[in-house]
Amino acid sequence: MNELSSTKGLTDALLYPVPIPNTEPERYISFKHALNLRFPDEDTGDWHFEPYFFEQTGDPPAQKHILLSGKGQKIDTTPSLGCQGVRDMSALLSQQRLPIPPGRPVYVANHYRAIADLAMLDLQQIRMPRIADNQAINSWLDTAEQINHLKRNYLERLAIQLWGKPQAIFKQWIKTVKFT
Repeated sequence: MNELSSTKGLTDALLYPVPIPNTEPERYISFKHALNLRFPDEDTGDWHFEPYFFEQTGDPPAQKHILLSGKGQKIDTTPSLGCQGVRDMSALLSQQRLPIPPGRPVYVANHYRAIADLAMLDLQQIRMPRIADNQAINSWLDTAEQINHLKRNYLERLAIQLWGKPQAIFKQWIKTVKFT
């Protein structure tokens, strides 16, 4: 691994990139990793890139890894969302000093898709979404229009994947998602 940077806020330790897994449009980086990536013209998300994509050296060797969502993964919203909101961000990751081989796409959920995946993570465990609760959603999205877009084009479509208790929880939770 190559030395890349030192942090001032956490420690003076050198940071090394977390390995980027192979991705495809139906199997992509999501969850909080995706929430910490954005294209320059986007204004949504969370802004903690370094802690998610780099690790400190030390004993024992760091064990960070990037979880994927999609086909064959624990969380798969492709039955309801297809490839909507999944895009190649390899150029951006390369600009952030992550070693991405030339020509290798790195598919990442946009912020709306990442929020939908986070909600599904809790719903599949038969619980009200905690990570993607209304307070968190309002910290990741900035306007009523963005939240309405999230609900209409991503969250409401998840209902086709849910039945029984998870569907009942979803119906209760979706009513709480609003701009505050």
